[in-house]
Amino acid sequence: MGYLEDYYTLKDTYTETQSIINIPDSNILIKNFSFHSNDNEYFPEEKYFEDIFKKESSHPDINFEEKSTGEVLKFISQNNKGIICNTDFIYPVYTYEKDSKFSKVTILLHGLNESSWDKYHTWAKRLVELTCNPVILFPISFHINRRPKFWIDSRKMNTLSKDRKMIFDGLKETSFVNAAISTRLQFATELFFWSGLRTYHDILNLINLIKCGQFDFIKEGSEINFFGYSIGAFLIEILLMSNYELFKDSGTVLFCGGPTVDLMYPASKYIYDTETAESITSFYVNDFEEAIKRDNYLSNFFANFPEGSLAYRSMLNFNRFKDNRETFLKRIRNNILAVCLTKDEVMPPASVKKVLSGNNNEPGIEVRELDFPFDYDHVSPFPLSENIRTETNRYFKEFMDICAGKLI
Repeated sequence: MGYLEDYYTLKDTYTETQSIINIPDSNILIKNFSFHSNDNEYFPEEKYFEDIFKKESSHPDINFEEKSTGEVLKFISQNNKGIICNTDFIYPVYTYEKDSKFSKVTILLHGLNESSWDKYHTWAKRLVELTCNPVILFPISFHINRRPKFWIDSRKMNTLSKDRKMIFDGLKETSFVNAAISTRLQFATELFFWSGLRTYHDILNLINLIKCGQFDFIKEGSEINFFGYSIGAFLIEILLMSNYELFKDSGTVLFCGGPTVDLMYPASKYIYDTETAESITSFYVNDFEEAIKRDNYLSNFFANFPEGSLAYRSMLNFNRFKDNRETFLKRIRNNILAVCLTKDEVMPPASVKKVLSGNNNEPGIEVRELDFPFDYDHVSPFPLSENIRTETNRYFKEFMDICAGKLI
């Protein structure tokens, strides 16, 4: 089947309620597995976030009483009370059914503010077809099915978005799609780090399950490969940089991702709005070193993980810990292929190349820049338009062929 046919077939076929799903006209299966995310010993108590939200909700520069309808404050008061779906959830694995066990598996991580697997089903299926190895779709903390359903309720989130417009003069790129994540990350910017850390440890725990032979169709000690898109690529970089011995043989594809945070431009109706973009830049790009000093949880964590600390901090600002970042990337450069898109304005090719391509004296990571003869962007690299069906099929196939070469 072509890209569009696979997209709609898989979207209609996939459900979390079945443990094994047969794909029509295919010998590939989807297997659902449950996962429990354990709190790390350094992870803050819930009161930590409650105090942050409470402090920011009375911020002297924000006049809630005069401008707000109350929706933002209502959302803040609701959104951090024991979100069980973030710690106990289902994730799908695409795989062939065969008698022997697989010796390689690819973990695929998605982009920021995704609420479903719809876009990624086709990617996973195609990677299985090309590599013949299972592909695990693993959700980042507070994304996909790890977020409350009311965060994607268009009516409720449209009301929240409208309230944000009333409160913040000149607000741009706000929408019902990004209202929840925009509000959370603006008022508790620390969540970007702590949610990433939870996912980081979740993935290490998942890999331990794989290595210990907990999957009856995957060999004990199997090789782990990675496919990371957008912010998923960023997370995989940190994982590889801080766990070199564990992943020194892993093949990795970074798609539409790879630069430091200061060289990303994610303000978008589909990601987060301009007010949140400003908060992220202020906290992580400009002030993170000071934030570590004044936040006991952050300082405790980074004091106990010096290499992981440097890996993460070096990926926030291009000029900060640059030598450390280049040393880390030099070790893993042969493991990684970065694929960027010419028309990507969120993760521009210039940003990807600046961070990953090395310098004249030291070659860096291979970066392949692609362009397609149809309208696309970062969020929709392969648009679902009937009138470009033939072109989409062709360039999706070419793209996946390139990626699979690094993951076989």
